[in-house]
Amino acid sequence: MSRAIHEFHSPLTLLREWRDRSDGARLREVLITGFTHDLVFLERHCVPTARALGVRVTVLGDAGQAVHEPVDVRYAGRTYQHGHAACAGAFHPKLVVLVGDEDVWAAIGSGNPTWSGWGHNQELWLVLRTSMRQGPAAQRDLAAWLVDLPEVVAMPTWIADAVVRVGGYVAPDEVDDSLPDLRIFGNLRQPILSRLSTGPVDALRVSSPFFDPRGAALRALVDRFSPDALDVALQPTLSQYDAAALARVAATVPTAGFRLLDESRTYHGKLVEWAVDGTTTALVGSANCTAAALLSTTSAGGNCELVAVAPVLDSLLPEGTAATTIPPSQAHASATQPRHAVKLVLLGARRQEQNLIVELTTTAHEPVTIESSRDGTPGTWTAFHVWRPTGETSATLRFPAPEQLGGAVRAWVEVSGERVVSSAVYLTDPVRCLPREDEQDRPRLVRDYELDKTITDPALAARFNADLLRLLSQVPQRPPTGASALRTQPSAVEVASSEDRWGAWLHHVEGMLGPSLTGLVFPSSPRLPDGTVTRWTVGADPDDTELADGEDEDVVDTEIEPDSAHQTIPPSEHRKLRTWATRWVKAVSRPARPPLELRMTVALLYLDLLAAGVWGTEESWRTEVRDLVHALLPDEDEMDSLPGRTISYQCSLTAVCLALLFQDASPHGGGERDIIAKAAWAAARESVAFADRRLAVDYLHRAVQAHARVVSESEVDEIIHLAEAVVDDPRAEVRAAFAQAGLPARLVDGVWVVDGEFRNPRRTAAHAATVAGKQSAVLARNAGRAALVLRDNATLYFAESTAPRWRVYRLSPLGTPLSLLGNPEGLPPAVSQHPLDAAPPQASQLADRLEVDLTQLVAGVRTVS
Repeated sequence: MSRAIHEFHSPLTLLREWRDRSDGARLREVLITGFTHDLVFLERHCVPTARALGVRVTVLGDAGQAVHEPVDVRYAGRTYQHGHAACAGAFHPKLVVLVGDEDVWAAIGSGNPTWSGWGHNQELWLVLRTSMRQGPAAQRDLAAWLVDLPEVVAMPTWIADAVVRVGGYVAPDEVDDSLPDLRIFGNLRQPILSRLSTGPVDALRVSSPFFDPRGAALRALVDRFSPDALDVALQPTLSQYDAAALARVAATVPTAGFRLLDESRTYHGKLVEWAVDGTTTALVGSANCTAAALLSTTSAGGNCELVAVAPVLDSLLPEGTAATTIPPSQAHASATQPRHAVKLVLLGARRQEQNLIVELTTTAHEPVTIESSRDGTPGTWTAFHVWRPTGETSATLRFPAPEQLGGAVRAWVEVSGERVVSSAVYLTDPVRCLPREDEQDRPRLVRDYELDKTITDPALAARFNADLLRLLSQVPQRPPTGASALRTQPSAVEVASSEDRWGAWLHHVEGMLGPSLTGLVFPSSPRLPDGTVTRWTVGADPDDTELADGEDEDVVDTEIEPDSAHQTIPPSEHRKLRTWATRWVKAVSRPARPPLELRMTVALLYLDLLAAGVWGTEESWRTEVRDLVHALLPDEDEMDSLPGRTISYQCSLTAVCLALLFQDASPHGGGERDIIAKAAWAAARESVAFADRRLAVDYLHRAVQAHARVVSESEVDEIIHLAEAVVDDPRAEVRAAFAQAGLPARLVDGVWVVDGEFRNPRRTAAHAATVAGKQSAVLARNAGRAALVLRDNATLYFAESTAPRWRVYRLSPLGTPLSLLGNPEGLPPAVSQHPLDAAPPQASQLADRLEVDLTQLVAGVRTVS
């Protein structure tokens, strides 16, 4: 049932009431707007309670009216999102909206989100409690105002998204006839005064802490209502007014009087109240009795206000001492003009991918400098970008985020020798501020594991291993898009803009893995400034009794002096860690694979353990890294559904794995290491071609311990370069192999031709055929002789100028053209021989498949002879 009541009320009470509800109803959104705003106050008294309920908190205040110091703000941008609003007048609405799965509570009043507004001052609020499903027309009107607000008032786009989304939640599915006389509206496009009824009325009562210097708004109210009696309440010294102007307005009403209010507390409530035939109607909200609030519109340069109008049983005008005259005001009127002729408003700043987005409005034509500070401490602001306005008053700046980027951001411009500095904003991660997800039973690690501390603590490492294996077995593969992790109902964690898809997906991954592991698997992901992650190394075993099952001290690796900046893995734990790593690899290599983020996590853990020297001199890791390369490859569903940034990380991590496998291995050899590396390469080379070198570097380690297996940046770069070349030119891999083998081969009409001063063309041709692959044609020539090899997998068709005939050979399973034909003692027995002018039919068919001219090749062999 919808209810609306007038009361002196703090929105903090609403939040605590929701927390203490017996039905345990979920809270999704809290939207707070105000003129002056104190983030330190909100962080202490509001944000912790709201976030404990799992809610997203959005705070929007006037850009020039922050009453906090940046150095005192701790959680803006990380726990809740804050932005500045800017319009020609003051951004003045005082509104708090609480949105749950079913309920909407809204407080519309006079109190700013500060110690005074929500604590000490006497404020006036109208509190509406209603439902999303069914509610009064005023609820629909509030929703429409919220949706329209970003169209008229400048604010950060991500804050605008949140405001519009809350507006969508507030709108009831069905408008009922409850509270038919309640109205909620602002002055975005229509003056507040024009929305009010007209007189004559029996009485008009007004209370406001601010009146026009000339009493214009009060005069307009009197003209509209034509009251028989006027009653004005104010505080003699705390209110701001022109006594003579108010007296002149009062003189036009048959009966007029003033109430002088007690000044022990500031009376900040705004009230316009009129009575007709015993019925009293009250207007409450943010609007003072000024022309900028009541007589103008936001779009035309007035304030931005929000008010509610409803009948009341008893007058809301505060009690005071009756007076026929009022003393002159002792308060100074507020300045109506900005201090500087130039306007510079920083609306907000956020990280997106590797970029920084800063949104601002300005009338300056001079260069604007953007600077940041880690915590807003005076003297710590560092400039990192200069923007030159091009005539537009509003701008969205997007540029690479500097390496040293603090959490507070501001701007300044120098005009005629005077510096104009904006209010500070706070680097925001909108996804991190989203409401908590409901999937309490969704598989996840039971805690946030800081890997350096976890792996170096045997007991904690055992818990981590069990926890990870449990997670790997419980999480089925799913299409892990940013959208799939979000709910689409009003109670959902949802991101309004598609550009946040990566951040939303990462937010979901963090819910599964925890912040620490997520930061290691996605090391350059957009996060706000925080601490660094340490690595571990081999060092002295702190507990000689902690040996793995079946391990003795004879197999303990040689110890080296630990780096003071690193943690240590006890050598006695190595065998146990190798066993765990094998289980992890098997878990991600099974046919029903876990999601890509978990497969990447296992690959990252494996690389870190290799860098810590856990395998010593053993080579068993090669087959497991090969299996990890296969496991890392996304399937078609993942390619379609995952954010592109995720695939970039996967490709980069795969490149590091391949570079590791090719250490001490050749892409053209036949040894065990070579075969393992080539199998991984064949599967992943197309993926590696799309690796991001900058991301790959973040997966590299320094070799600071014995038996460390690490790769260098140049090794990774070489793998990526080769993969890129293969994608652009399918024969690039063969060209690279020829270069590595020292063979100056050229591709001429589909034939690999090797010309040189070598003495034995037969051996050179055999070597070239071995490198060229299983379907190839090779011609090797020196000044006097030539040799030709056509290869069709295990079948070789060989001819040379010294013996002009075709010889047909079959390779053994482990044989190569070089091992067969490279013997200096002579040719082995052929399976069959044929005249040079009558090639075997199979050789002619192979030539056709290779698109080479066999007749021309034969002529080339004869010409040399």
